[in-house]
Amino acid sequence: MGVAKVLIIDEQDQYLLLWRGNHPRLPNDPDLPGGTIEAGEVPDEAALREVDEEAGITLDPTDIELVYTGTDYSAHGIEYSLYVTKQSPRPEVAISWEHESYEWLTRDNFLKTARDAKDTYMHMVYDVVSKNNF
Repeated sequence: MGVAKVLIIDEQDQYLLLWRGNHPRLPNDPDLPGGTIEAGEVPDEAALREVDEEAGITLDPTDIELVYTGTDYSAHGIEYSLYVTKQSPRPEVAISWEHESYEWLTRDNFLKTARDAKDTYMHMVYDVVSKNNF
């Protein structure tokens, strides 16, 4: 089992962040578009499918770059995969029922929000983004 998500950055270096609503474990917590890898899927396929489902953004497989994969941040040994893409122009976002809202943040505000999240996936995102220049 695994989770694959995509960090989407626009041409003005703004980072897309989704907000969960009444999530049972992580209410009102920040999130990235992406989700659980289904049976028969590989991480990049799951990431692309979930971005389309959750944010209404269709990405080409050649648009995403894998920047992290591993279980270091999961207490339950779940493999986390993180992809990054730069999109110009900024894509239109159409969030699904899984999220309450979204916003585009500067790198600094994105990092602060990821650092303060309850979700360990977002803690991994904080570490990866803070160590790289996307």
